[in-house]
Amino acid sequence: MSDWQPPAPLPSPSRRRVKGALSGSLLFEQPAHRAEADAVLAFLEGPDPVAVEVGVDHGTVLIDHARRTPTWRWLGLEIRKRKVAKAQPHAPPNARLWAADARSVFASVFADHSVDRVDILFPTPVTNPRHMLLTDAFVADLARVVRPGGVVTVATDVAPLFTWTCDRFAGWREAEPPERGPVRSRRERVCVRDGLAVQWGHWRPPVASSEAGGTPTA
Repeated sequence: MSDWQPPAPLPSPSRRRVKGALSGSLLFEQPAHRAEADAVLAFLEGPDPVAVEVGVDHGTVLIDHARRTPTWRWLGLEIRKRKVAKAQPHAPPNARLWAADARSVFASVFADHSVDRVDILFPTPVTNPRHMLLTDAFVADLARVVRPGGVVTVATDVAPLFTWTCDRFAGWREAEPPERGPVRSRRERVCVRDGLAVQWGHWRPPVASSEAGGTPTA
């Protein structure tokens, strides 16, 4: 995918709706799915730090993290319901997998400054703009949801996608890599096997003007 090009952005609606998978943000206006979202928020509530992995695939990395760090709450977002159903029985009590689109969840479910860590490991280099994850709007939602000292990590073996991603996070602060365990995702194992270079980015949210003495900084 070295020739990947970002899709043209969609026009912004007058009233923001996230047209993601699984009915997008409108999903959470339905009582049954609102109750599901509230159950997830109840799971995350409390003093424990919160980590979210976007696109967990088989859930192996998330489950390993949760087992090694029981003082954290771990939430995995994955749009493929069959993957969630297969992985959830193996999750420890401090981990939960949710069949939901991260774009909708960050836009419509999470409160401001409620998440400490977000891992986006090997996002799909799509060509359809409706399927694009790392848009300016999504990064703005990350900036709102992630706590000032939190970290967003993105990993990819697609060089143009990494360049695109770095441009989206241009106003953020570089961060130290968060702790990782020995378990690797399926895609990372393929990269190791095939000798593909993996690029990693780690960022903290921009400093708000109120935190920087009235002067916004990166």
